[in-house]
Amino acid sequence: MRVIRFNPVSNAVKVVPDSFDDLYLLAIIISAGDAAEARSWRRFRASEKDVGEQKEVFLKIAVEKVEVDRAAARLRLSGTIRDGRPAEFVTMGSHHTLNIGAGDVLDIFKEEWKGYILKRLRQAQQESKRPRLGVIVLDDEKALVSYIKGYGIEIVAELYSHLSKRMSEKDYGRQLVQYFTDVIKAAGNMSVDTVVIAGPGFMKDDLRRHIKEMNIEVGKRLFYAPASDAERSGIREVMRSPEVGSLMANEHMRREFEYLNSFMVELRLGTASYGADAVAKAVGESKDIVVIVNDSEINEPETRKALELADRRGIRIEIFNADDDAGVQLKGLKGIAAVPLRDR
Repeated sequence: MRVIRFNPVSNAVKVVPDSFDDLYLLAIIISAGDAAEARSWRRFRASEKDVGEQKEVFLKIAVEKVEVDRAAARLRLSGTIRDGRPAEFVTMGSHHTLNIGAGDVLDIFKEEWKGYILKRLRQAQQESKRPRLGVIVLDDEKALVSYIKGYGIEIVAELYSHLSKRMSEKDYGRQLVQYFTDVIKAAGNMSVDTVVIAGPGFMKDDLRRHIKEMNIEVGKRLFYAPASDAERSGIREVMRSPEVGSLMANEHMRREFEYLNSFMVELRLGTASYGADAVAKAVGESKDIVVIVNDSEINEPETRKALELADRRGIRIEIFNADDDAGVQLKGLKGIAAVPLRDR
């Protein structure tokens, strides 16, 4: 998520979602009664008999309905038009749906922005910069070392094999080991828990065999995948694979489960709380806690009271995806809990 700016005068936040997760978050943040403005399309007819043509417009609507289309990866905001331009293509008061996808600019207007909501947007912005996964694509000439971040691919190093078919078998074998050593070192130095090794041909398989036979401890979870080349296009191919998509989702869920597991331990000790009222009480008694809450609950009146109190007291709030496994378990605990901090 890119948060372009917050205008405290108009109470407007301009954002650019970078991923489906960002669209999902916006669906939670935006509610009926808010206003939203974005580029859209309207059919303009010069006369009643005219079939009309689609015209690009910028529309501001009073939001009445918010929904996420998972199949199309779009956020749909429906309501009545309040303002727009060009004026000749805009019918004030008519109904319209803004279809927002990754990369679209969206202005959100609220009567009041709660601190924890702005904090969650800033958190999403930071998450987009944080590496989610490491990917190394390699062939017999070079290896590209990259991070997958919320906004896309960041290539951080290019390693050359210096292999040549003109080398003697001995020199080739020695240089191949050096190449593997360089790749393994790069993987070990990456600031992620999991690194995907991918590429065409047998090089990735030879690397895998080398690591296993030499009993090398890389210090990362390694996942191997096919790719057509050792270029940026190969990295994109890896990102689009369902296996790696699941892997990225699992990395996010793993962090949620760490908080949930801590909660279960503290609950057995009698030091954790769940439910909006109990959490509000815990928030009022101690700052040394973290509040975990499902995104589906943050607009519930009692939950909002607890979150606003936590926000005023500077207590960390972690928002779970209610559809993830950890979120489903948290739902069974009334969707919100307070966990004591233990050197986290």
